[in-house]
Amino acid sequence: MTSSTKPGEHSADGEPSSAVVFAEVLTAELTKLAEGYRRLPHSKFALRLEPYGDRAQAGYWLASQLTAVAQGMERWDSPQPPAWRELPTLGVFALGDQISVVGNDLLAAYRALKDPRETLIWTPGEGRVPAEKAMAAVLESTTTLRRAL
Repeated sequence: MTSSTKPGEHSADGEPSSAVVFAEVLTAELTKLAEGYRRLPHSKFALRLEPYGDRAQAGYWLASQLTAVAQGMERWDSPQPPAWRELPTLGVFALGDQISVVGNDLLAAYRALKDPRETLIWTPGEGRVPAEKAMAAVLESTTTLRRAL
């Protein structure tokens, strides 16, 4: 174990755990998406992107989903779901930064879990789901939006 790793981050054969690899893949996708929004010309935000409406609404939807999953993950051990906080609307030019910040919050909450495969987290509307399943959905949504942007 090095000073930059924690117990459980590597398997018995020294390879990174699947949770670590997954977090690295999601980090890369979120970074690319955030940069895509930061570089998007003003004229492109209003272009249609179904089923969200337009590119700005799609970015806000994804940032809101990241926020909700992070909240549910942070409160995984609570007997009651969290008081869901809504992500503020800061405007289209802040979307890249919002995605980056809430993505980092989500990844920090994910990395703090002992076993993402077994830990059930709160989600709005669905009750509890395994953290790994929620994160797989986040990765799919992030990748899909990045490709569509």
